[in-house]
Amino acid sequence: MDELQSLYKQDYPIFIDPYLASKSMQRLKGVDMNCGLQFTSHPGFSSYGPYSRYEHSVGVACIIWYFTHDKKQTLAGLFHDISTRAFSHVIDFVRKDYLVQESTEDNTRQFILQDTVIMNQLLCDGISVDEVSDYHVYPIADNDSPRLSADRLEYTLGNLLNYRKRTIEEIEKYYKDLTVGISEDGKQEIMFQNPDIAEEFAFGALSCGMIYSCDFDRYGMEKLAEILRKALKDNILTESDLYLSEIEVVNKISHSDLRNTWDEYTRLYDVVKDSSGDIMVNAKKRYIDPYVCKHGRVTTNSAAFKNTVNEFKNTDYQYLMKGIYRNG
Repeated sequence: MDELQSLYKQDYPIFIDPYLASKSMQRLKGVDMNCGLQFTSHPGFSSYGPYSRYEHSVGVACIIWYFTHDKKQTLAGLFHDISTRAFSHVIDFVRKDYLVQESTEDNTRQFILQDTVIMNQLLCDGISVDEVSDYHVYPIADNDSPRLSADRLEYTLGNLLNYRKRTIEEIEKYYKDLTVGISEDGKQEIMFQNPDIAEEFAFGALSCGMIYSCDFDRYGMEKLAEILRKALKDNILTESDLYLSEIEVVNKISHSDLRNTWDEYTRLYDVVKDSSGDIMVNAKKRYIDPYVCKHGRVTTNSAAFKNTVNEFKNTDYQYLMKGIYRNG
């Protein structure tokens, strides 16, 4: 991910450095974007490089700064994942919130308030907690799906690179074509200038969305959620343990009565549809329909993309799945 960070840092908001030294931000280095699936034996997820919530958060901040040069918006983007627990969106599965996926952001303000390094620096910068604790109020930082925002842009570019869907040269082409404009409802939005580049990016983002909701992703996250539910129920883990690094949580589980269950999870290699399977789970279907200056949404101008999106949205996940495991 170094290549992507180098792209972002061509216009780096150096004022964020004191905030990055905080314990709350440093913790995110131990929380991966792949939601625990990197611990399985899946040939894809086990081979993708590390991609931490810390890298993602810095990337989001850099993108917002690049388009706004506004400190408050940039910090709101930097802090947007500060309360994310170990295994990220698996916690949404634990709480049965996997179709909305908002439970990972429920303590942002509290985390900021309890971190003295962040609070002292905000005081020095003359910025209040209220101005940086909710990135949803800044449309460049975040907006309603399937629009393009800094958060959605960063993890899409990161995963296009990590999933080996696009080269760094292609990603740089996308990034350099972006600007900020006014969308169809009069709101600010990050948008493309070239329709062909926008369409290419949109198809790439959709390919990532298909991975986020594929059978293995849904099955693996629900399997890990089952382990976490059991660990919490049996007091192997506490709620506060979920704010440790993922390796620390794994160590607690693997040295408990759940060690065999954890070992089985790490041997999960693939899944198949099977009427005798043990898991049926739905998914949040993620895709991006970017706006193009003077042209409108990609779905308005590309029948091919619109049809592919509709097929994806109509995908039915109402079937049982069974895991395939490597031998121990």
